[in-house]
Amino acid sequence: MSEIRDAGPGAVTYRRILRLAWPASVAASVTPLLGAVDVWALGQSDRPLDIAAVGLGSVIFSLAYWTFGFIRMGVAGLAAQAFGAGDEVEARAALARGAAIGGGVGLALIVLQAPIGALAFHLLAAGSDVSDATLTSGLAYFHIRIWGAPFALASYAAFGWLTARERTDYLMATSLIVTGLNIGLNVWFVLGLGWGAAGVAAGSLIAEIAGFMVALGFVGRLLHRSGGIAAHWRREALLEPQAIRRTVSVNRDIFVRTLILAFCFSWFVQRGGAFGDETLAANQTLLQLFLFTGLALDGTAIAAETLVGQALGARDRATGRRRYLLAVRRSFILALAASMFFVALYGLAGDALIGLLIADPGIAETAGAYLPWVAVSPLIVVVGFQLDGIFIGATRAREMRDSMILSAVVFLPASLLLADAFGNHGLWAAFSLYFLLRAGTLGFFLPRIKSAFTA
Repeated sequence: MSEIRDAGPGAVTYRRILRLAWPASVAASVTPLLGAVDVWALGQSDRPLDIAAVGLGSVIFSLAYWTFGFIRMGVAGLAAQAFGAGDEVEARAALARGAAIGGGVGLALIVLQAPIGALAFHLLAAGSDVSDATLTSGLAYFHIRIWGAPFALASYAAFGWLTARERTDYLMATSLIVTGLNIGLNVWFVLGLGWGAAGVAAGSLIAEIAGFMVALGFVGRLLHRSGGIAAHWRREALLEPQAIRRTVSVNRDIFVRTLILAFCFSWFVQRGGAFGDETLAANQTLLQLFLFTGLALDGTAIAAETLVGQALGARDRATGRRRYLLAVRRSFILALAASMFFVALYGLAGDALIGLLIADPGIAETAGAYLPWVAVSPLIVVVGFQLDGIFIGATRAREMRDSMILSAVVFLPASLLLADAFGNHGLWAAFSLYFLLRAGTLGFFLPRIKSAFTA
């Protein structure tokens, strides 16, 4: 196949992909850094088993926030296509719809926090050997942090919109500011005041509110530069039936996809609890490294979201098709190179990283036994993560939903069978299989996007 070439304004070059990817990688990777600092702070405190409590409480927010991560993804894809078509009115409408959905869902979570918390911890405790003290601390964590839900979810719309505008540098700045604040507060509350899991929750609540304000400031700055904050808003665009139907369709399918994804992560944590508090704490520690890897690799996927979306929105179909193919090929090459770096990092320094996170020798030894799964995880997750970005930019949410359903159908029974046969190693093997299945099923659906340029 001859090399596809691109030139002129909007050309898809390695330099442009890196300019989008590296700030997005930094923005994404600082989130598990916060979790790692929480593990470290609790591990140094007089309440080290609160690591397990935060692990259980965090599962609920992972389920909620990841489930409603469709807000960021939907806004990113729809706004990128609008920008590719030069439609500022629709780009702003996509932002407004996403922010309204996020804020409304967050308020609903606050109103329903009592039944949500009771049901969630009942399910997490089912079939588990987790202690009552851990469950009590986890519930306290939940009831404090839930008040940040409207701010966190409304921020998702801003993050998706900033990505579509190719301002991943603003995304990075927001994440660094918020994570730095959160780390400082959590260390103070946990080590200085001795609040344990409740201190981690309080720090996260304050940081989520601050994050919303910072993101809002960056959005306002871009609106001011694009005709003014008050310009380009059209009620008819916000309420246009076809646009609303498309928004609902995309968000519905990504919602189902992300709900299943969050459930599978929750299932992994819950099944780890079946092996006791120490294994649960070890898995939570390793999961921070696992998430750090995946989210750091997500930078090239976020670049693909923007470039694929703009290519699909381009009025010149030939140019759009050429730039789509380049975005897929070049972002994949960079993603694979990054994954090899992380394989080397964990192979050389994995034990040292565990030692930095965990002071308790029993938890550290247990985590070390399962470290090889994290060491190979970059190669396991990279293809699926990159394909996610491509499908989000193309707003092919139905295929993402179907891929997730098929993968989960295999993962759930596999986790039971393999964990029964091989213990926690079997659980990690099933988790790895799940990510490989996601990549395989999305790869099967990938030709459908290319065909859109000839439709």
